[in-house]
Amino acid sequence: MKSEVTKDSLKKDLIELGIKKGDLLFISIDVFKVGFFYKSRKETLKLWIEILMEIVGDKGGIILPSFTKTFFRFRKDKKILFDRFAPTTSGALPSFLVKKDIAFRSKHPTNSYVGLGSSIAEIFESHNHKSMSYSVVGEIIKRGGKFVMIGTLDNKNAPQAIHYAQEQLGYTLKMPNKGLFQTYYKTEENKIELFTVNDYGGCSKGGHKLIGPLVIQNEIDFSYVGNAQSAIMDGKKCYDIVKKELKNNRKMIQCANKYCIDCYGNFYIDGLKTLPFFLLKIIDKLKK
Repeated sequence: MKSEVTKDSLKKDLIELGIKKGDLLFISIDVFKVGFFYKSRKETLKLWIEILMEIVGDKGGIILPSFTKTFFRFRKDKKILFDRFAPTTSGALPSFLVKKDIAFRSKHPTNSYVGLGSSIAEIFESHNHKSMSYSVVGEIIKRGGKFVMIGTLDNKNAPQAIHYAQEQLGYTLKMPNKGLFQTYYKTEENKIELFTVNDYGGCSKGGHKLIGPLVIQNEIDFSYVGNAQSAIMDGKKCYDIVKKELKNNRKMIQCANKYCIDCYGNFYIDGLKTLPFFLLKIIDKLKK
């Protein structure tokens, strides 16, 4: 563990990880695992953005998920409303960036993305209520983008290609929770409309199992950023491997929670084996 993480050491670590001028980065990050703190939480997050943009430069860019809350369709909540500045559930750095006027944000009501830099506005332009949830990842891949995981190499996070690969395989349209969650959103005419989630990535807590195939095929590089083990991947190569793994084995990323409906209550994945799952759910409900 490093005794002190400074701006200079952080920048050096990110460059040694493999980030270069002109890179388009799709980042998952747990900033506070890194061990870098400058003056205050706000100043720390501000400096993170400055450092990343200094490294990628004017021709590069950074993108982070800025997903938002939903409600169960039979318990509508008018307080949950997506607009340009709606709070995100995707972590500290996306939450900070969402509040900045200089940042770009896509318009998808539940699965928006936020970013800064060259071509970001173009990437986000068509990502709205008519789009598939994870199509932005496909745009990143088309532009030769890289996936970066900073402090998120654990048993709760997956390589960023996971849900886009599921989307392209048609899995997101077959999740058991499809159609059950909604949100309100503001249109360009400032009207309030209701949005229903009809494509759903589901649980990704077993997605860390996809790291192994990336390691075996030498398509992921590891290094420490501050005190956090981190990784970088070519987006296209990562996607190709993840898609192949998920196509060959739909059960590969099932999590350890046997009560998870996404992993064990999905007829498309488990077929008739979902019957014991729902029977167990009913029995547990009756016991309460």
